[in-house]
Amino acid sequence: MEQNRPAPRRALSPKERRRKHRIRLVRNWTVFLLSCGAVMAVMTGGILWLLPRAYALIAPPTAFEAREYEGGAETDLSDKRLMLVNANLPLTEEPTPELAVADDATGVSLEAEAAAAYREMAEAAKQDEIELVLTAGYQDAAARQSAYEAAVQSYRESGCSEEEATARAATVQPAPEASEYATGYGADILAADSMEKDTGFADTRAYEWLEAYAAEYGFILRWPQEHQAATGMVFEPWHWRYVGRDNALAIRASGLSLEEYLALEQTK
Repeated sequence: MEQNRPAPRRALSPKERRRKHRIRLVRNWTVFLLSCGAVMAVMTGGILWLLPRAYALIAPPTAFEAREYEGGAETDLSDKRLMLVNANLPLTEEPTPELAVADDATGVSLEAEAAAAYREMAEAAKQDEIELVLTAGYQDAAARQSAYEAAVQSYRESGCSEEEATARAATVQPAPEASEYATGYGADILAADSMEKDTGFADTRAYEWLEAYAAEYGFILRWPQEHQAATGMVFEPWHWRYVGRDNALAIRASGLSLEEYLALEQTK
């Protein structure tokens, strides 16, 4: 029995061949263009993702700028937060501030209000990618004595006479009775990426941030570089003092040290 065979294909006419060829071209071009579109979409998305990151690497960091002080607040010279302790006004009795831990990582304590303000300030700094570290705060009499003696010994070992060592030490580490660390308001603040207590801290982003915003949380730079004659202390960009927000804003706006500001207020 003869098997069924498929019918032979009908030969396409020239017109049909041209039409089929055009369809194939259109289909191929459509696939090609869609592929190009997909590639471009991926590339564009990648470029859009990359651009801000590349800019962040090459652009200068955003400057921290202090908000303008509107003024108006009166200074209460009896405010305990303005208590002045220095070589000219030494402690007559040992303070007994209410303390609270201000930095969980270091365990350093400040006066309770100052501790709460520091915590708030440290959290705000984190929003600007600044990690503050509180390295020193309240010190009892024994701790202050030990710190002072260590400073004196350091100058002795550098070749200074006893008299010179004592005098120079007092400009970097107050004598126990002249140290505001006793009040719980003095704070040594550094940053996780800059933990050396030297003037180089003044060149860091953390110091720039503190200069701009610390006053909003009640802290002032205690021993400014341009006011060493008034404070009797060398410039320490890491040493800050809690005085309360209104006081801090007014003192910063005045451009004076704490000693100069209080002296001026007493004449009013």
